[in-house]
Amino acid sequence: MRKQRGQSAVEFALMAPIIFLLIFGMIYGGIMFMDYLNFNNFARTVAREVSLTTDTTERKRLVDKYNKYKDMAAGVYLVTVEVKDDNEDVTVTINFSRKESFLMMPKEFNIVYSMKLEEADTT
Repeated sequence: MRKQRGQSAVEFALMAPIIFLLIFGMIYGGIMFMDYLNFNNFARTVAREVSLTTDTTERKRLVDKYNKYKDMAAGVYLVTVEVKDDNEDVTVTINFSRKESFLMMPKEFNIVYSMKLEEADTT
């Protein structure tokens, strides 16, 4: 009985780092997923706003406004927004990149959202 006195402390010392790593990994993964959803919604909103604008000068101003978002920090990723307007479609590309890969996280991924331009109402 005397040899088992510190057994539970040793078991806890061996298992605690693994448990804490799993807990913090779940929290970090949830935060990354929330960022991904927010940027996905942002891409859809920008594409919709630009595609619904029928005035070409206003549309160009919006495209220039959103193209100014370069290398913003979002968590561990640098985020770049690129909006293209080819007078038929509006394409919003959001590029996430980082210098090194961490565990199973990708080094780079993109969100691409495309929407057709609305026709100007001539009536």
